[in-house]
Parts: sequence; C-alpha cells; structure tokens
Amino acid sequence: MDTNLPIILRAGLFQSKDFFADSTKYPDDAVTKLRTAKRYELEFFIKDGGISHLNGNSYPIKKGCILIAQPGDERQSTLHFSAVCVHFKTNDEVLKRLIYSISGFHPVADYSKLLPLLNDICETTLTFEPDSDISAAAKLISFLCDIKKELFKAPSSGKGPATYPVASMAIEYMKQNYMEPLTVQQIADYCCLSASHFHKLFLETVHTTPNNYLCQIRLAAAKSLLQATSMPISEIAFKCGFNSQAYFSDCFKRHFSISPKEFRHSFAYPDIK
Repeated sequence: MDTNLPIILRAGLFQSKDFFADSTKYPDDAVTKLRTAKRYELEFFIKDGGISHLNGNSYPIKKGCILIAQPGDERQSTLHFSAVCVHFKTNDEVLKRLIYSISGFHPVADYSKLLPLLNDICETTLTFEPDSDISAAAKLISFLCDIKKELFKAPSSGKGPATYPVASMAIEYMKQNYMEPLTVQQIADYCCLSASHFHKLFLETVHTTPNNYLCQIRLAAAKSLLQATSMPISEIAFKCGFNSQAYFSDCFKRHFSISPKEFRHSFAYPDIK
C-alpha cells in the first residue's frame, strides 16, 4: 500500500556489546567497518561511551546525545555504546526536508522528556495491535518535530551560554546557503554574535570549525551531483559554493582520497562509454 507515512524498519534498544560480543575481535575502542546508511537512522544514546563517526567527523557519545543519519551518510563507530534506535524510510518530501534540517549529531537537553517518547514509539512498533504501524509512524513524526523544537528553541535565560541553539541556527543557515560565498562573519551576523565568539561556541559544540563544517556540506552536495548528473565538474564546483574548480578538486581529493573525475567514473556502467 502506498503511503506518505514513514515506514519503521527497526526499533528498540541496541547494545553494541551484545552485537559485537567477541571481545578478542571487538575490544573496547575497536572501530567498526565504514558503512553507508541505506535508510534514515535515529539513535538516542542512553549512556556515556563510544564515539560516533559521521561523514568524516567524530563525536564523543554522551548520555542524551542523538544522531540522525540520512541515506547515503557514511558511518562507523568506536565501541562500545548503548542507544535506543529507530530506522525508517519515507517518500514524503515534507518529512524529508524536516529530517534534513535536523540531521547530524546533537546533544539534546531534555533527556527525561524525549526518552519515554522514543520508547513509546518502539513499543508501539513491536506490538501486533491493529493499525499499530500507523500509530507508530504518527508518533515518530511528532517526535521528529519535538527534536526540531528542542534543537532550534530560543536561548535560555540562564547564566550559561546557550551554545547548541546557536550551532543549530548556524548549521541550518549553512545548509540553506552553502551555494553562496559565505564567510564566518556572515554566519556569525546571522546568529547575532561576533565572529570570534561564534567561532569559539561552534568549535566547542560541534567539534569542528564553521569553515570545515561548511566544506563538508558543500562536498556532500557535490558528491550527489557527481553521482546523479552529467553536469560538468567546473559547474558543480561553482554550484556548490567553491570559488574555483581547482580548489574544489583539492578539497574533494583531500577528503575522499579520490578526485571528482575518478569518483564520477566509479559510478559509470562498464559498457557505457
């Protein structure tokens, strides 16, 4: 049956020590094989421990962190970790845009509120009640909306800096404007901060610089265009915000250890010239 609702493919608790049980092969601090996500993957971490590697960036796992990966994202993990997981697929364009806006690795403040909601999604998914799949899908959509509210909520009035909402605001701005020649000053202005203060908050929160994160966004967009279109590489470079083809090729090769031309060629069918 065709539906615009998300279809949940996996839900429940994941303990890496249960899955990677052979301690001789998978000791603490072992790194799993690099893989490409084939579906949307939502993981809510319930303990400290381990490191999540997403699209070349590494994020220490803390209780209450959440990871939202999209199909095509490159993933691996440093063991060991525990998470409540929901993996799903969807064809709905509105929902895809929502997920895109919150994708990545995030610290989430309201652990006590979000964990029961996610557990409820898992329990509903695993029941055999009539229409439980529809109920679970509706709850998942609501949960994703709650995550967006959590990530993009206004800064608190407490004494400490609300670093994460600032980073979320900046990341969303980058995703919407990566095609333009953005500067750190422009992004900081959008977040109503000085460039130096913004750079410091972003680095502390996301564990990489704003320029590096922006480059990752641009490279991901370029990778998709190289794979899915016959657009000239020079045009892809400028379309994705790089100021020259040479600079784009240098960044691409440094990040993926392969040139844009070689990457595109790897997707060509052997009998097509």
